Amino acid sequence: MHNAVLWSDRELQMVRQSSMFLETAKLKAQLEKDFMHIKRVFQHLPEVFEDVSFHDFIHAYTLVTSRAWERQNCPSLIPFADFVNHDGSSEADLLGDIDKQCSEVIADRDYIAGEQVLIRYGKFSNATLLFDFGFTHPNNVYDQVCIELCIPAWDPLRSKKIELLQKHCTPAIRDINGFNSSWNSFTIKEVRLNSKIGRGIPQSLRAFARVLCSSSLEEIEDLEMEATNNDGRLARLPLKDASKEFQAHQLLIACIRQHIEDYDESIKRRHQAAIGLGDNGERDQDERERN
Repeated sequence: MHNAVLWSDRELQMVRQSSMFLETAKLKAQLEKDFMHIKRVFQHLPEVFEDVSFHDFIHAYTLVTSRAWERQNCPSLIPFADFVNHDGSSEADLLGDIDKQCSEVIADRDYIAGEQVLIRYGKFSNATLLFDFGFTHPNNVYDQVCIELCIPAWDPLRSKKIELLQKHCTPAIRDINGFNSSWNSFTIKEVRLNSKIGRGIPQSLRAFARVLCSSSLEEIEDLEMEATNNDGRLARLPLKDASKEFQAHQLLIACIRQHIEDYDESIKRRHQAAIGLGDNGERDQDERERN
C-alpha cells in the first residue's frame, strides 16, 4: 500500500509544495476523528473486532479507496477488476450494471496472448494518482497544478475584498481529482480548443487577481455592480483601466513563477538531504556520525 496517507512525515516533506501535502494532512485529521467515533463500536464488540488499531483502520480505509469503483453513485469492490493497472492514454474503462449485478471491461484495442491489459482509472492528475494509489504517470495529459492566492494582511481593503470574493466566488467543491477547492484555491491545467493546446487559466483566478489589484473602495463597488448586473460572476471581463489589467496579469505571472521556484527549491533540498549534503555541498558531518 503506497497511498499518501500511509507515508511518513519525512516522505510527505518531499511533496510539501504539492496540493496533496495539505490534502493528506486534512485526510489524516479526518480519519483520526472517524476512528475515535467508530472505536466505541469496536470496544463494545471485542469478540468480533478484537484489538483494532488506528493503523489497521487506515489500512482498511486505503484498501477500499484505492480499489473501490464508483458507478452510478454506488461504490463497489469488484473481484479481479482491481488487478488491472492504469494507463492514462487508454480508452478502456470498467463498466457496471447495478440491476444485472455485473461489470465488464471492453478493450480499446487488440491484445496478443500474454500481453498486459490496461484500463484508465479516471482522468486523474498525477497528484491524485499519487495521493490515492501511490504512483504517477509520465506525460500525463490530465495533469494539473493547484495554486492558492492570499490577500495580504496589510491591505487596507482586505476585509472588503474577501467579502466580495466570497459573495461571488464558485462554492467549494470536490473536483474530479478528489481534491477540495476553496474560494482562494485554483486549478491550472492544459486545455484543448479547436485542436490547439493552451494553458487553462480559470476565469475565477483572473477575477481574484483583478480584485486583488483594486486600490480603492470605488473600484471594488464597481466590480460588485458589474457582477450583480450580469450573471453573478465576478470580474468576468478585463478591467477598463488597462494599467490595472496589466498589473493583475503581472501578479499572476509572479505568483506562478514563485510556485515554480519554490517547487524546484523543494526538490533540490530533498535531493541534498537524501544524499546527505548540506546547502554548501559538503556532507553533513553530524549526520554521518549518527549513521
